[in-house]
Amino acid sequence: MNPINTNDVPTEKKETVMNNILGTVSGSFAPILGVLAGSGLISALLSILTTVGWLSHESGTYAILAAAGHAIFYFFPVFLGITLATKLGANGYVGGAIGAALLEPHYTDLVVAKAQNVDFLGVPVILANYSSTVFPILIAVSIYSLLNTFLKRIIYKDLQMFINPLISLVVIVPLTVLVFGPFGTYVGEALAVFIQFLSARSGILTGAVMGAVWSFLTILGLHWAVIPIFLANLAKSGLDPLSPMVAAAPFAQIGMGLGVFFKTRDKNLKTLAGSGLVPSALAGTTEIITYGILVRYKRTMAIVAVSGAIGGAINGAFGVKGTGFALPSFLSIPVFTPVGLYLIGVLTALILAMVLTLVLGYEGKTC
Repeated sequence: MNPINTNDVPTEKKETVMNNILGTVSGSFAPILGVLAGSGLISALLSILTTVGWLSHESGTYAILAAAGHAIFYFFPVFLGITLATKLGANGYVGGAIGAALLEPHYTDLVVAKAQNVDFLGVPVILANYSSTVFPILIAVSIYSLLNTFLKRIIYKDLQMFINPLISLVVIVPLTVLVFGPFGTYVGEALAVFIQFLSARSGILTGAVMGAVWSFLTILGLHWAVIPIFLANLAKSGLDPLSPMVAAAPFAQIGMGLGVFFKTRDKNLKTLAGSGLVPSALAGTTEIITYGILVRYKRTMAIVAVSGAIGGAINGAFGVKGTGFALPSFLSIPVFTPVGLYLIGVLTALILAMVLTLVLGYEGKTC
């Protein structure tokens, strides 16, 4: 009897939990990358036209074009609900309806009015604005897919067409408002407290942390909890030390995108990177690079984190301040002071990320 040669036995590459999660998220964004790219370019065009004075923010033309460019971002929970549910094998339109429920006027009117003592069946509701968010809908639709699988096993097949969506919406939408969304709010508030704690002690450390994690906070939608700190600082003294620190992160993404653009031989990936660079550089909208490349390739995450940390630490060490609130881009550079020191920080992040991508590559695909 011949011994078994273990070298001849095929082995299956075990997918880690993180690979599966990132692969699912990346696959959910893939169908909407085209419209993200087109919308981002509209935002970049509007930034140029308003900067040179050819178009006014108050004009009807600007409002209509801005609506065209901003719609995909505002209704992100709807689009992501559709694509994620489809990716997970559930009903995409139910997933979209879950996202739409968070933006439906009956709910948003409560948020706008800052209604007090709102409850659902006696359980207090923490109101929040979910437009442009990612984290709540990711959790909600993931739970919906599990519920949908369970319902398919216990509901008579001929009744599933309307019974499954009925039960899913009645269960998942309240859970999202009561649990998933507030969870992100609590995490965001804790994060804001932590950042304030750091900023009171070390500009360099705060800059490194902010520059490293900002891209990932944006993916989860947790950055909205930090932005009020920027606005409070501006309202109090007219200067904000935190926004220059986080500005290193989007510039690191631009650098990584440049690296991928120059390095890749994949025509589709090169086109994607190129289309993401323009709105990122001119309008500060990095969604194409974030969801098209950063989430898709694990190695780019480390590159962006390291480059953002170094750039953020430089701006923190130099004491760079923001004089107004603006998305970090080349057109918003004059908002920060001193401009020269600010450029050292963000360009360091950009160049370092580009060089690291060219040298180390972007491989390590998650899906």
